[in-house]
Amino acid sequence: MKNLREKCKASFVKNKYNICIFIVMVIFSLIICTNFLKPHFALDTYCVYAHDTNVQIEHFLVSNRIFSAFAVWLSKALNISFFTYMKLLNLAGVVFLAASWFILYKFVIAITKKQSNVFYNILIAGISFSIIYNFCTVESLLFWESGVMCLGILCTIIGSCVFNSNIKYKRIISFFDLLIGSTCYQGAITIYIPLTLVLLAYKHKEHIRNIFIESIKVGFIYFLVMIINLFATKIFSNMFNYEFRKMDVLSIPEILNTVVRLGYDMIVQTFGIGPKYWYVLTIIAISIIFLIYIFKKQKSKFYILEYIVLVATCTIIPILPMLATPVESQYLETRMAMSFGSSLGILILFLVLVVEIHKYNILKELTIILISLMMLLNAMYYVMAASENKVTNYLDGNIAKTIIKEIYDYEKETNIKVENIGVACDKNPINHYDGQRWLGVITTRSMGTEWAAIETIEFYSGEHFNQTEVPNEHKEEFLQKNWDSFDKEQLIFEGNNLYICMY
Repeated sequence: MKNLREKCKASFVKNKYNICIFIVMVIFSLIICTNFLKPHFALDTYCVYAHDTNVQIEHFLVSNRIFSAFAVWLSKALNISFFTYMKLLNLAGVVFLAASWFILYKFVIAITKKQSNVFYNILIAGISFSIIYNFCTVESLLFWESGVMCLGILCTIIGSCVFNSNIKYKRIISFFDLLIGSTCYQGAITIYIPLTLVLLAYKHKEHIRNIFIESIKVGFIYFLVMIINLFATKIFSNMFNYEFRKMDVLSIPEILNTVVRLGYDMIVQTFGIGPKYWYVLTIIAISIIFLIYIFKKQKSKFYILEYIVLVATCTIIPILPMLATPVESQYLETRMAMSFGSSLGILILFLVLVVEIHKYNILKELTIILISLMMLLNAMYYVMAASENKVTNYLDGNIAKTIIKEIYDYEKETNIKVENIGVACDKNPINHYDGQRWLGVITTRSMGTEWAAIETIEFYSGEHFNQTEVPNEHKEEFLQKNWDSFDKEQLIFEGNNLYICMY
């Protein structure tokens, strides 16, 4: 026992610097994610609460999200309350994100052998933060299974670092890291290729042939994992006779249309988050600085090809799964495009790590300002996103409670128990509350979404309601209206049925 204590003490003394850095990163992460540690709800969270455990497990398995299915099963097996388990998963998620930040930072510092360079440590820590924490990865803390989604990010970061390490069987280990990450959440592994390619470009900086060969291996690992996911999804779908994500072989025009349409929504519209063209203008500014530096310093033109490949992989990889999806079922959310959210950080890492743009005096200060600004904005976005989500939850809760009161009043007055609820929409339904910032699913109204409204009412009432179809005459009546706030006229009671118009 004494020897064990002495070994632990010696290990702590040896690694106290790294331990202190990790603790600081965890504390900073906890600060910007404080509101995510409190009870909060995405649309899916109400469904997790309202639906049967077996239904939830089946739902996750047909998407090959095995770890999320296991999390649902574990909550039932251990009989942990809904709120307690959600808090534990949220806390685990924040710790996993902090661990991802720390591992990426330490790995880059280690391969560059600049542990004693304070400036470089701060620079890489700032870049690593923006790769892990951005407007796309923020959604990994929004859902009930947040800990699992963040574990997927952690596995992806570890996989990238392992591939570029010198350990034995590194490619096999990297493959299994990525495979585990994909069964946590497929959107998380989109970061793998661009991040691995940056680290690869630095490791084989003077050997272009090696970069090509190793890049092919990186792509092979990623697509092998995606193929395994595809087969697993089909197996689970056949097992449960339930196909959650339909698959199809698209024609060439449909493929091109999908790439252009989703690419425009992602790159130009940035999913409606922030001003239009802000991402395009930022990329153009960074690219101009990059090209001026390349030609002025007469750097290898191969860097330009690497830069183009990085931009392409960050933006195209999230779209690839949609090329096997029927056009009518295609959609892209920020959490499905984490490589896109990480792209600015990844490009800056490339410029600093491979091109060494920070060695040019004028650009050194510009690089510091850019990284500091990115870190500040990303941290602020996490705080703002969590706060806006809480506001949405509050407004959803108010409407749900008002409807529940109307139900109770109706039941008391008529002595008829309301058992069925149907939902329809007015002429111009909106997906977020008037006056709120649009932040994608973070501020999407559950009481304005057909598949989440009834579940929200169930959550606040503690009762179960059957879903029913709204009669056509009421649908037509609702379509003549255009409400911009809740009104009791949106509720129609008929016998044991309640028909709700969402505005």
